[in-house]
Amino acid sequence: MRNLQLLYSSKEQFGYLVSKSDIDVKYPSFVRVYLPNHLKEDAKLISEEIADILPNAKIIGCSTNGVIFHGKQYNEDVLVMLEQFDDTDIITGIVDYSGKSPSEVVREIKNTIANNKVKLMHVFCGSQWIDVNEFIDEMNIQLPSVRLTGGIAGCDLDDNKKPYVIKDNDVQEPAIVFAGYINDELNVFCDANISHEPISGVYTMNKVKGKYLVEIENIPATDWCFEQFGIQKLTELKYWKYIADNDELTKFPLILEGHHGVSRFVHFDAKKNMMSFYQMKVPANSSFRIGYVSPTKCVKECYDICMKLSKEPVETLFCYSCVFRKLYLENCAEWELKPFKDANICGAFMLGEISWNQERNESFNGSCVYIGIAEKESYINPDFSVFDDLFRVHTDDDKLVNFVLKKQSQAMTQENKMLLDKLLDQQEKSKTQLFHDSITGMGNSIKYSNDKKEIHFNKMCLIQIENFNLLVSRLGQDSYHDLLSKASKKIIGFLNNILGNEKFYYYMLNDSTMFIAAGANVSNEDFVKHIDFVYDHFQTIHFENINDILINRFILLYKDKDLLETGILALKECQNLQTHYVNFNELNINGGKSLEEEEKILNVLNYAINNDTITPYFQGIFDNRNKWIRKYEALMRIVDENGKVYIPSDFMSIAKKYHLYAKLSTKMIEKVFNLFEGTDIEVSINLSAYDVSYNSVSDFIISRLSNMKKCDNFVFEILEDESFSDLQVLKKFLDEVRRFGVKIAIDDFGIGYSNFMAIAQIAPDYIKIDGSIVKNIMSDELCKKVLENIVFLGKQLEVQIIAEFVENNSIQEEIERHQIHYSQGYCFSRPSPFNALDLS
Repeated sequence: MRNLQLLYSSKEQFGYLVSKSDIDVKYPSFVRVYLPNHLKEDAKLISEEIADILPNAKIIGCSTNGVIFHGKQYNEDVLVMLEQFDDTDIITGIVDYSGKSPSEVVREIKNTIANNKVKLMHVFCGSQWIDVNEFIDEMNIQLPSVRLTGGIAGCDLDDNKKPYVIKDNDVQEPAIVFAGYINDELNVFCDANISHEPISGVYTMNKVKGKYLVEIENIPATDWCFEQFGIQKLTELKYWKYIADNDELTKFPLILEGHHGVSRFVHFDAKKNMMSFYQMKVPANSSFRIGYVSPTKCVKECYDICMKLSKEPVETLFCYSCVFRKLYLENCAEWELKPFKDANICGAFMLGEISWNQERNESFNGSCVYIGIAEKESYINPDFSVFDDLFRVHTDDDKLVNFVLKKQSQAMTQENKMLLDKLLDQQEKSKTQLFHDSITGMGNSIKYSNDKKEIHFNKMCLIQIENFNLLVSRLGQDSYHDLLSKASKKIIGFLNNILGNEKFYYYMLNDSTMFIAAGANVSNEDFVKHIDFVYDHFQTIHFENINDILINRFILLYKDKDLLETGILALKECQNLQTHYVNFNELNINGGKSLEEEEKILNVLNYAINNDTITPYFQGIFDNRNKWIRKYEALMRIVDENGKVYIPSDFMSIAKKYHLYAKLSTKMIEKVFNLFEGTDIEVSINLSAYDVSYNSVSDFIISRLSNMKKCDNFVFEILEDESFSDLQVLKKFLDEVRRFGVKIAIDDFGIGYSNFMAIAQIAPDYIKIDGSIVKNIMSDELCKKVLENIVFLGKQLEVQIIAEFVENNSIQEEIERHQIHYSQGYCFSRPSPFNALDLS
């Protein structure tokens, strides 16, 4: 996929920029044009000029209320988005909706795309078509698999300007233009930042007439608005800037019930003396709650979108935002763009937005919707540092408070006084949700990022509940959260008692991990001493009348400027260590890598990929009944230009960070297939959540298996320390590979991530007991009990058991005593390259 974004100034400038890019002018192109405050004649001319440069281009576009180019907002410039694809076809069309029902319009679109499977479609509606909601509903019915993005073409409310849409050199007002992406393998990311908080009970729109709101709760809508909002004089304003600054109704969107936060704004139509929706209508008897636009929720939703987006393949990122958002929430517009500035985010300001949301397409008012596409597994990295300055969001909150204070100084009815009181309460609640964990009430990672600017933390201890998934499986989410809340209070109460003052700060990282931070006013010696006290009392936490206990791992670190980032890495690096108390600074673990070390490993990875030095090693698996080795586990190694061999702990975190993992994994799997295809020797290949989730890896596996005559000597080991966000995706993949006779093993079973119900659903052929349990069964009674339970589980499920990390004869004797089928470890063999194996 090749793309070019630019602010259009002339045909000559466009031709020059295209010539300097990797765009092939003869190759089919897809071009979107967004024109703020330009006449239809301008749109037609620009479209023709683009077609002169790109004769095979398909062009669509619309009028807008401004554009976004590489993270900055522009009010007059024309934005051009140019894309060329390797594996994606584009189909475009335009439908004049004059005198047609939404169902008829959708049928025309359906006829245009024919039998093509469209995965994503840009849709622009001209001339303020008020049936856009019904159109979206019809699209969900007739084309349910098509994800929509786009919106209502923009313009100001001046009668001399009408919104329009463009297809090639055809410019129309009452029409819908669309462009569909045809490619089953296209990666599509859709999300919406709505930021609207409800502050009332549920009301009903009893009567509507077209776009006019006639009665609410059997009261004339104008009277109802006065009663609720205390607006003594309803006025009609013509221009968006005036509306945003002066129309108090813009502060209160109506949040539709059953639409996952989707809202509608209303205004007063002086000619009709009625309340009206902007650019669309809502069905009679629709239920809603009064809401307000929450800047703090906007930041929280933006943060969540950044988290999701960092895990999704995206080559180009675009957004459709509302003109209300641009004018009323200046700060929010900044928050929504800044994290993606380095990704060169572009966008357009519309009069209403369209996007896929919660498994269906919706039309929005006052929101910002994001759309990302990728033909290959290319990723963007949002800039999370912008969330360090969260205090700036208060600028917009102050507008809200001033509005309430103004209203409270006027004559107030009981209804609108309750509403405004609720508004302030909800505002505080929203801030609390932004900065605090909802389960424990402790600060969250956003609060930590904000606090560290003032406190300058230089030491930290992370406390992870190792058996949290087991507890969730046994107790359920709610009961586990209750235990989590009680446990955190015990630890904080204990420390506060022995400290006598507030020197430590407490935060929740996620459902399983809290962390304690301190600044320079606490010495390293005192910090370690107090953490030692906590460890002595809370390495395990018991509860009255409950048999289950919390098993905790403590990880201590200090002196690092990126404490939390290093701590998260330390959790991963230390998960297989025997001890439950780790001073990460004293470990010889190359996990907290400096930038120089990270760059070195990145160079090694690129060398290995470019020079094909990804090398499988193999460790034998001993059959305890037949006393031989006829099974092997394949283990990845990479070799640098000097012949040095690297193991996964040296490079895997960097490979995943820079999205090189899929290339490594595909090459590793391919080499193992080539070495063992057609043999009778069983070999297991490790697969992670990355492998199953990445289409390029999973498709490669299925393709290779389908071309083999015999596959039953291959075993896929599912790495159970990798969290699968969707068990159904994993089960679907396993069902497919089982068709070829492949066996399934669950690796690292028993280390605290085990979900017994999930294991039962997967129905593996083998369970591999985690090495940290096996190597401690001679000295740790808890490990011995865990091993016995796993053996019992294996018998119940009729699954064969493999014990890893069998390092000596004493452990092997204990393994045989428990009648475990197989042993793997240094007691029998070390990992070796293929040519060193004895396969006779």
